[in-house]
Amino acid sequence: MASGIGKHKLLVIGPTEPWSVREKLCLATSVMKSGDQNWVSVSRAIKPFAEPGRPPDWFSQKHCASKYSELLETTEAPK
Repeated sequence: MASGIGKHKLLVIGPTEPWSVREKLCLATSVMKSGDQNWVSVSRAIKPFAEPGRPPDWFSQKHCASKYSELLETTEAPK
C-alpha cells in the first residue's frame, strides 16, 4: 500500500531488487523531459537502458512512478 511521507507518497509496487545508478539516472532524466504525469513516455524512454536480466515489467508505468517517488523521498534538496 501507500504511506504518505511529507509531500509525496511512497508506493511499493513491482520488483523489489534495487535499481542501478544508471537506471535511476535514466528515470530522472526521462521525468525531467516528459514530466511526472506522463509515465507512458517515461517507461518507453528508459526501457533500452535496463540492466541485463531485468523482467519485462521492470519499467512498468507504476514501477517507474513508485521508484521516482522513492528517489524524491531519499534525495536531499539542494542548498
